[in-house]
Amino acid sequence: MLVVASGRRVVCHACGDELNAIAAGHARRHGLDLAGYRARFGLNRKASLVAPRLAQVRREEGLRRWESNEGVREGLAVGQEMARRGELYDLGSGAQPRGARRAQGREAATKAGASSALRADREARAAAARVRWAERAVALGFADLDAYLATRRSQGATSHTVRVELGCGGSVAARLLREVEASDVEPDVACGVVARG
Repeated sequence: MLVVASGRRVVCHACGDELNAIAAGHARRHGLDLAGYRARFGLNRKASLVAPRLAQVRREEGLRRWESNEGVREGLAVGQEMARRGELYDLGSGAQPRGARRAQGREAATKAGASSALRADREARAAAARVRWAERAVALGFADLDAYLATRRSQGATSHTVRVELGCGGSVAARLLREVEASDVEPDVACGVVARG
Protein backbone atom coordinates (compact mmCIF):
# COMPACT_ATOMS: atom_id res chain seq x y z
CA MET A 1 0.00 0.00 0.00
CA LEU A 2 1.15 3.50 -0.80
CA VAL A 3 0.84 5.50 2.45
CA VAL A 4 0.59 9.32 2.36
CA ALA A 5 -0.26 12.22 4.69
CA SER A 6 2.09 11.04 7.45
CA GLY A 7 0.38 7.67 7.70
CA ARG A 8 -3.17 9.05 7.84
CA ARG A 9 -4.17 7.95 4.31
CA VAL A 10 -3.60 5.20 1.78
CA VAL A 11 -3.84 5.60 -1.99
CA CYS A 12 -6.35 3.50 -3.93
CA HIS A 13 -4.50 1.49 -6.57
CA ALA A 14 -7.39 1.79 -9.03
CA CYS A 15 -8.35 5.47 -8.93
CA GLY A 16 -5.59 7.21 -6.93
CA ASP A 17 -7.96 8.59 -4.26
CA GLU A 18 -6.47 9.14 -0.81
CA LEU A 19 -8.57 7.34 1.83
CA ASN A 20 -8.46 6.33 5.50
CA ALA A 21 -8.92 2.76 4.31
CA ILE A 22 -9.90 0.81 1.23
CA ALA A 23 -13.32 -0.27 2.46
CA ALA A 24 -15.59 -2.83 0.85
CA GLY A 25 -17.84 -0.07 -0.51
CA HIS A 26 -14.95 1.67 -2.21
CA ALA A 27 -13.69 -1.59 -3.72
CA ARG A 28 -17.21 -2.26 -5.07
CA ARG A 29 -17.02 1.03 -7.02
CA HIS A 30 -14.22 -0.62 -8.98
CA GLY A 31 -16.20 -3.85 -9.42
CA LEU A 32 -14.20 -5.75 -6.78
CA ASP A 33 -14.59 -7.18 -3.32
CA LEU A 34 -11.68 -6.77 -0.87
CA ALA A 35 -10.14 -10.14 -1.77
CA GLY A 36 -10.43 -9.29 -5.46
CA TYR A 37 -8.87 -5.87 -4.85
CA ARG A 38 -5.87 -7.46 -3.14
CA ALA A 39 -5.49 -10.05 -5.90
CA ARG A 40 -5.84 -7.55 -8.76
CA PHE A 41 -3.14 -5.26 -7.41
CA GLY A 42 -0.68 -7.93 -6.25
CA LEU A 43 -1.18 -7.48 -2.51
CA ASN A 44 -0.80 -10.32 -0.05
CA ARG A 45 -4.23 -11.70 0.85
CA LYS A 46 -3.65 -10.63 4.47
CA ALA A 47 -2.35 -7.15 3.62
CA SER A 48 -4.00 -4.38 5.60
CA LEU A 49 -5.96 -1.89 3.52
CA VAL A 50 -6.11 0.57 6.42
CA ALA A 51 -3.89 3.63 6.90
CA PRO A 52 -1.32 3.07 9.69
CA ARG A 53 -2.68 5.91 11.87
CA LEU A 54 -6.22 4.50 11.71
CA ALA A 55 -4.87 1.02 12.45
CA GLN A 56 -3.14 2.45 15.55
CA VAL A 57 -6.40 4.09 16.75
CA ARG A 58 -8.24 0.79 16.28
CA ARG A 59 -5.49 -1.09 18.11
CA GLU A 60 -5.71 1.30 21.07
CA GLU A 61 -9.51 0.96 21.14
CA GLY A 62 -9.19 -2.83 21.10
CA LEU A 63 -6.81 -2.72 24.07
CA ARG A 64 -9.16 -0.41 25.95
CA ARG A 65 -12.06 -2.82 25.34
CA TRP A 66 -10.00 -5.80 26.39
CA GLU A 67 -8.99 -4.09 29.64
CA SER A 68 -12.49 -2.84 30.51
CA ASN A 69 -14.78 -5.61 29.23
CA GLU A 70 -14.76 -9.06 30.80
CA GLY A 71 -16.89 -10.49 27.95
CA VAL A 72 -14.22 -9.52 25.42
CA ARG A 73 -11.51 -11.23 27.51
CA GLU A 74 -13.63 -14.39 27.88
CA GLY A 75 -14.34 -14.51 24.14
CA LEU A 76 -10.66 -14.11 23.31
CA ALA A 77 -9.78 -16.87 25.77
CA VAL A 78 -12.12 -19.23 23.89
CA GLY A 79 -10.44 -18.33 20.59
CA GLN A 80 -6.96 -18.80 22.07
CA GLU A 81 -7.92 -22.26 23.35
CA MET A 82 -9.27 -23.19 19.89
CA ALA A 83 -5.95 -22.03 18.39
CA ARG A 84 -3.94 -24.12 20.88
CA ARG A 85 -5.94 -27.24 19.97
CA GLY A 86 -5.51 -26.57 16.24
CA GLU A 87 -9.23 -26.07 15.62
CA LEU A 88 -8.77 -22.62 14.06
CA TYR A 89 -6.13 -23.96 11.68
CA ASP A 90 -8.42 -26.80 10.61
CA LEU A 91 -11.34 -24.42 10.06
CA GLY A 92 -9.18 -21.99 8.07
CA SER A 93 -7.43 -24.56 5.89
CA GLY A 94 -10.75 -26.27 5.16
CA ALA A 95 -12.15 -22.99 3.85
CA GLN A 96 -9.16 -22.31 1.54
CA PRO A 97 -9.10 -23.41 -2.11
CA ARG A 98 -6.58 -26.06 -3.10
CA GLY A 99 -3.25 -24.92 -4.52
CA ALA A 100 -0.04 -23.26 -3.51
CA ARG A 101 -0.32 -20.83 -0.64
CA ARG A 102 1.70 -18.20 -2.51
CA ALA A 103 -0.55 -18.49 -5.55
CA GLN A 104 -3.60 -18.04 -3.33
CA GLY A 105 -2.01 -15.09 -1.55
CA ARG A 106 -1.23 -12.80 -4.45
CA GLU A 107 -1.33 -12.36 -8.16
CA ALA A 108 0.72 -9.97 -10.23
CA ALA A 109 -0.90 -6.56 -10.50
CA THR A 110 -1.62 -5.38 -13.99
CA LYS A 111 0.38 -2.33 -14.95
CA ALA A 112 -2.54 -0.92 -16.90
CA GLY A 113 -4.95 -1.33 -13.98
CA ALA A 114 -2.80 0.43 -11.41
CA SER A 115 -3.25 4.12 -10.61
CA SER A 116 -0.60 6.61 -11.72
CA ALA A 117 0.43 7.17 -8.09
CA LEU A 118 1.03 3.43 -7.60
CA ARG A 119 2.96 3.15 -10.88
CA ALA A 120 5.12 6.15 -9.95
CA ASP A 121 5.84 4.68 -6.51
CA ARG A 122 6.80 1.31 -8.01
CA GLU A 123 9.06 2.95 -10.59
CA ALA A 124 10.80 5.06 -7.93
CA ARG A 125 11.41 2.03 -5.70
CA ALA A 126 12.71 -0.02 -8.67
CA ALA A 127 15.10 2.78 -9.69
CA ALA A 128 16.39 3.14 -6.11
CA ALA A 129 16.96 -0.62 -5.88
CA ARG A 130 18.87 -0.65 -9.17
CA VAL A 131 21.13 2.15 -7.85
CA ARG A 132 21.84 0.09 -4.70
CA TRP A 133 22.74 -2.98 -6.79
CA ALA A 134 25.01 -0.90 -9.04
CA GLU A 135 26.79 0.55 -6.00
CA ARG A 136 27.27 -2.96 -4.63
CA ALA A 137 28.68 -4.15 -7.99
CA VAL A 138 31.19 -1.27 -7.99
CA ALA A 139 32.14 -2.08 -4.39
CA LEU A 140 32.85 -5.65 -5.55
CA GLY A 141 35.34 -4.26 -8.10
CA PHE A 142 33.27 -4.09 -11.29
CA ALA A 143 32.82 -1.10 -13.59
CA ASP A 144 29.04 -1.18 -13.25
CA LEU A 145 26.07 -3.47 -12.72
CA ASP A 146 26.03 -4.73 -16.32
CA ALA A 147 29.71 -5.67 -16.14
CA TYR A 148 29.12 -7.50 -12.86
CA LEU A 149 26.15 -9.43 -14.29
CA ALA A 150 27.94 -10.33 -17.53
CA THR A 151 30.96 -11.60 -15.60
CA ARG A 152 28.90 -13.64 -13.17
CA ARG A 153 26.88 -15.10 -16.04
CA SER A 154 30.06 -16.08 -17.91
CA GLN A 155 31.29 -17.78 -14.72
CA GLY A 156 28.07 -19.79 -14.53
CA ALA A 157 27.03 -18.15 -11.25
CA THR A 158 23.62 -19.06 -9.90
CA SER A 159 20.90 -16.57 -9.05
CA HIS A 160 21.56 -17.44 -5.39
CA THR A 161 25.15 -16.14 -5.71
CA VAL A 162 23.94 -12.92 -7.35
CA ARG A 163 21.21 -12.53 -4.72
CA VAL A 164 23.72 -12.80 -1.88
CA GLU A 165 26.31 -10.51 -3.48
CA LEU A 166 23.89 -7.77 -4.55
CA GLY A 167 21.44 -8.05 -1.66
CA CYS A 168 18.38 -8.53 -3.85
CA GLY A 169 15.65 -11.17 -3.98
CA GLY A 170 16.14 -14.52 -5.69
CA SER A 171 13.56 -13.91 -8.41
CA VAL A 172 15.11 -10.48 -9.07
CA ALA A 173 18.59 -12.04 -9.37
CA ALA A 174 17.29 -14.61 -11.87
CA ARG A 175 15.62 -11.83 -13.89
CA LEU A 176 18.82 -9.72 -13.91
CA LEU A 177 20.83 -12.69 -15.20
CA ARG A 178 18.24 -13.33 -17.92
CA GLU A 179 18.30 -9.65 -18.94
CA VAL A 180 22.10 -9.60 -19.31
CA GLU A 181 21.91 -12.84 -21.30
CA ALA A 182 19.39 -11.25 -23.66
CA SER A 183 21.49 -8.09 -24.09
CA ASP A 184 24.79 -9.95 -24.67
CA VAL A 185 26.84 -7.55 -22.50
CA GLU A 186 30.55 -8.46 -22.56
CA PRO A 187 32.09 -9.51 -19.23
CA ASP A 188 34.44 -7.13 -17.39
CA VAL A 189 37.84 -8.11 -18.78
CA ALA A 190 39.54 -5.80 -16.26
CA CYS A 191 38.51 -8.26 -13.56
CA GLY A 192 40.38 -11.02 -15.40
CA VAL A 193 37.30 -12.97 -16.46
CA VAL A 194 36.71 -14.00 -20.06
CA ALA A 195 33.48 -15.41 -21.48
CA ARG A 196 33.43 -19.12 -22.15
CA GLY A 197 32.94 -20.45 -25.67
